[in-house]
Amino acid sequence: MDLALREITCGPCPYLGEREWRIREFSSPSFSAATYEDLLAQGFRRSGMSFYQNTCESCGLCRPIRLDGEIFEPSRSQRRLARLNADLSVALLPNNPTTERFELYERYRQARHGRAGDRARASLAERFADYAAFLLESPLATSMVTDYRLPDGSLAATGYVDLLPGGLSSVYFAFEPTLSSRSLGTWSVLREVELARSLGRRWYYLGFWVPGSPKMDYKARFEPFEYAREGRWSGPCRRGQVLSALGAA
Repeated sequence: MDLALREITCGPCPYLGEREWRIREFSSPSFSAATYEDLLAQGFRRSGMSFYQNTCESCGLCRPIRLDGEIFEPSRSQRRLARLNADLSVALLPNNPTTERFELYERYRQARHGRAGDRARASLAERFADYAAFLLESPLATSMVTDYRLPDGSLAATGYVDLLPGGLSSVYFAFEPTLSSRSLGTWSVLREVELARSLGRRWYYLGFWVPGSPKMDYKARFEPFEYAREGRWSGPCRRGQVLSALGAA
């Protein structure tokens, strides 16, 4: 496929800050979900209307990772989370703009990252425009959300996902900061693996696993998993196996 790729230097790496983050990306007003699923093995991810691939020099630590719903089994601690959150309902819905989801996203962003620089000075309309460009706009016709609700009907979390021919791809997850004791980020992976399976999709794509990054290393706790290298999926394997291979390399 002939893609009009742009090379961009983005500043410090968001995962391993001492490195320089470089990507190549392309945008499209519409795009095939099947073609995007093929590109995942090459390290591409979607953000809004764009697709990007990390190209940081002398690194290669960002490993695309996916779970096979046919063989994945939650660990004991992950099963405990499922019991803890059994009172939540989950619904797969169209990715439409709602005030409720936007306000949840704002609270989550504030709790996780605070507001600094341009974001601290941005108006409500500007912040919503940024949110929409990041999470609502998509060239795929199958971008959706998973809403997680408490028994009283209030929104506990929202997962932004792409429904692909062979699986479900996680884009972003935001949860109510006051519910952090529920470990909803971990539980959402378990729930969305089940959701993919119920839709007849085998794979659940978690995005990048970055060994050594506190933000991203948790993804390898879902075992066994497959990871992509040189455009092909390898596995199933476990975290220790991959770390040993990286160390040998």
